[in-house]
Amino acid sequence: MLMPTMSTLRIRPSRVQWRLQWRKCAIVTVLLSLTVVLATSCLNPPKRTVFDDGKLKITLRSIGRGAVPYEHPLIISPARLSHILARVDIRTAVKDGQRRVPAIPLVNLEPIAVGLSKGLAEAQPDQEVLVSSLRIEKRFGVFNHNKLTSFVAYQRDGVLFIHLSRADWEVPPRREDRLPDPQIGEFPMKFRILAGTSTEMVDQQSLAIDWKAPVFDAPTRTRVTPDGRTVRREILMESELPEDGEQPEELVRPDLLPIPAGVSPSVLRALADLEDQRRSGEITEARYARERLELLEIDADVEVDVEVEVDVEVEVDP
Repeated sequence: MLMPTMSTLRIRPSRVQWRLQWRKCAIVTVLLSLTVVLATSCLNPPKRTVFDDGKLKITLRSIGRGAVPYEHPLIISPARLSHILARVDIRTAVKDGQRRVPAIPLVNLEPIAVGLSKGLAEAQPDQEVLVSSLRIEKRFGVFNHNKLTSFVAYQRDGVLFIHLSRADWEVPPRREDRLPDPQIGEFPMKFRILAGTSTEMVDQQSLAIDWKAPVFDAPTRTRVTPDGRTVRREILMESELPEDGEQPEELVRPDLLPIPAGVSPSVLRALADLEDQRRSGEITEARYARERLELLEIDADVEVDVEVEVDVEVEVDP
């Protein structure tokens, strides 16, 4: 039987050394795990879902310690929120023709209003409300395409803030199971939000809304027809801001004014060229309407007493 030499004894660690090394590894592992957990919680603030039916998701997200608290819980009726959201319009990107369109699709308006009312009522002072709504668009009667509208909402200083992230954004198939959360200060789509009566632009995609203003007491952009359909007024132009600082009057579809009899051929050609520029996206709707009024020698400061309502049927699940 061979006896171990001194060199062999020095190479083999004792049981005490093995235990010390194991404890060090365990401590390092625990510290690394805590670091990962802390980093993850900072990057992904705690969230709580208060409603999710597969099409509409309402989530409360913590803003973290040290942030200025919100004025939550907040009670706003779904009806008033519907009136508010119906008046939020956006100007699309140049590639989309710079059209003025509703920020919230009409078919999603009422469900979003109900969900947002629930979220604001359940939110705590350290929580903001995330709204994510899907609209299913059927193409060729066969293929479904999901369109996402999402925003962040909260109240501060008695004002309701809406930070619009996506407006009818087509969801790539690979992301249908992982919809992106709306984030304040991120602009994944190129559009500009439009301010109006009792609203003020915060940045290009955010509004501060005086939600208690009388203009939101009743619907001004939508109505229900006798046969049960919900329709919306299509607003394409706003007049200039008056000198007394009042909110601008909204002019509705001056392009639909009839062409007076006896218009010269040169004016008709100019009107046709202007229409081509509009359709190609070379000019904005506001510029198109103003130049058309000028060609027809109509005072652009006169309010046009014409209302055009686009009939859009609301899809209701049976």
